[in-house]
Amino acid sequence: MTHYISKIRNHVYVENGQEAVKFYKEAFNLELSEPWLDDAGLIIHQDLLQNGELYLSISERKYLPDRRFIDKFTIDVCPAMLFYVFFSHEADLRRTFEMLKKDASLCKEVSVEEQDWVCEVIDQFGVFWHLRVPKHLNESGIPEIGLSIE
Repeated sequence: MTHYISKIRNHVYVENGQEAVKFYKEAFNLELSEPWLDDAGLIIHQDLLQNGELYLSISERKYLPDRRFIDKFTIDVCPAMLFYVFFSHEADLRRTFEMLKKDASLCKEVSVEEQDWVCEVIDQFGVFWHLRVPKHLNESGIPEIGLSIE
């Protein structure tokens, strides 16, 4: 059995990192860590926290480890991954969606699918978000998604 010391963490590489940090801080009501900046004031790394725990970290796109394989993919191509964000209340989903869809490249407006409120957006920084208010939460407040196999 493999033992992992941490969860998979979300990290995005964007243009205009300072703007992205402010944007996501407001959209998701997050706290900021101290940024690690280069001599030009660009973000090498900054964590955004929710209730003191890592929620998302950001770096300027120029700090991608190897850009040779990244530059050919643009917003015109289907993103290779997206971030799922679950909310307890529709009002929170709608507030976040309204923020994220400003200058967005793609929006799937808020609608009901399989009894859940959902929407999707590729925001102004090229990050693909799927926002959802699940109908069913377990007693810990965790979404129950899909079928359980016994």
